[in-house]
Amino acid sequence: MSESESLIGFFQLFRPDGGDLNGLFDALRQGDQLSDRLQNAYQAAGDDRRPQGGRDAFFIVRSPAPLSPELAEHHGVTWIQGLQQLAEAVGDAHVAQRLASPPKIRVLEGIPPKHPKQPHERSELLNVFLDHAPALTEKVAGVDPHAELLRPAYYFIACDAMLRDYLMWPFYAEQTGLTDPFESYFTLWTHGVKFRIFQENQIDLYLPRHQDGS
Repeated sequence: MSESESLIGFFQLFRPDGGDLNGLFDALRQGDQLSDRLQNAYQAAGDDRRPQGGRDAFFIVRSPAPLSPELAEHHGVTWIQGLQQLAEAVGDAHVAQRLASPPKIRVLEGIPPKHPKQPHERSELLNVFLDHAPALTEKVAGVDPHAELLRPAYYFIACDAMLRDYLMWPFYAEQTGLTDPFESYFTLWTHGVKFRIFQENQIDLYLPRHQDGS
């Protein structure tokens, strides 16, 4: 097992509030920003105890605040624009070109269906998001080597590459010169929104259904 693999599950050890992580990143220039973002994730996920007993293996937002469809659409559009700009910045022509004409954002409510498991059953747009977009930050040059070491630990916070890249963005911000392209995705995540792609030119955002109808 590599050193980076040995860190998988590391951040789960400090649930629910991450308080014992204070000072973890003090030696890094980006330390304060990294700590702030982790705290955002701990606060959004909250208690890791499941209603039926046991504990969550990953960070799950079980009681998300409502988000209006209009704001969800706004954050979806902003997220896609940010990914396209990042792809251009790192020279990924495939992703940049595919997102140059942004897909439509459709906002729905309820439990999202599952994506197809086999790559040949997926739309090209879905393959871009599952196979290519998660590698964009790896293409940023001149990054602190701690970033590569920490990537698995950050990924397995929620098995979510976009959440990982939001939390790790301080490692990449200066090198790219971009405004955080993952901030809107993080906002969607904190509100329990999930994305699904079944067409070539449309992304569906699923809002959780709230008991009060909001």
